[in-house]
Amino acid sequence: MSELGGTINERIGDLRTSMHLSQTELSEKTGIPISVISRIESGKTATVGHDVLAKLALFFNVSADYLLGLTDVRMRKNVELNQLGLSNQALFQILSGKVNSRLLSMMIESKNFPRFLDYAEAYFEDTNAPAFQSRNTIIDFGIDTLKGYAMETPEVRRDAVHDINRMNAEKITSTEASMTKLRDIMMNILKDMKKAYDSEPADIDTSQLTEMMNAMYEQADAIRQERPVTPEDMAKIVVDYLAHIGLDEKTQELLEELCLQIFKDVK
Repeated sequence: MSELGGTINERIGDLRTSMHLSQTELSEKTGIPISVISRIESGKTATVGHDVLAKLALFFNVSADYLLGLTDVRMRKNVELNQLGLSNQALFQILSGKVNSRLLSMMIESKNFPRFLDYAEAYFEDTNAPAFQSRNTIIDFGIDTLKGYAMETPEVRRDAVHDINRMNAEKITSTEASMTKLRDIMMNILKDMKKAYDSEPADIDTSQLTEMMNAMYEQADAIRQERPVTPEDMAKIVVDYLAHIGLDEKTQELLEELCLQIFKDVK
């Protein structure tokens, strides 16, 4: 699924279209007047009332913070923890920070993870044990037959010993088969995690941050040689410097507004 926009009007519009609903249908299902929905999605409404926000969050099954663009986590915060099906100890490990939640998320997001759990469940319940036992029984029957033939025919005894050893090597228990399969799937999961890990942008280090700040100060000093530096100047310097990381035009506009407000407040 593609990333949703960051503002409330973008998120409501994208959530609605992702459910293949028209504004009229959303109005009918939520009881919110279509005129209100239209003004919200078009950005003509500066604020959204609490009752409207609550209805939309409940209908889309997301948190109000998500609709407001304050978080990228869709799950409503008041969801019961027992709905996750995790034990108290598992929750404690995650919430206490003992488990690297970033890597845990990557593992769960791997397309191979559900298959790993299916095979793990089959291993724990010995689901495949009867099938492997039947297979080994058939091999044992073949070995016994070959031994009898070798006893009656001494000239083939040497070849028979090799065949018997090979057949014994082909026997495998359900535990051995399951562990081999689980190991192979886990290796695929780790490959998926490594790919996701490598694709994440690296955080800026201290030296890069210092270099960036110095460059901004130099630009500000250049302006100061001619006239006083305004909050608008500083906001533009910040946005221009960060634009190279791939910010779209809308994000640049929002960032410039935020920086402008910050620089005005500290003036």
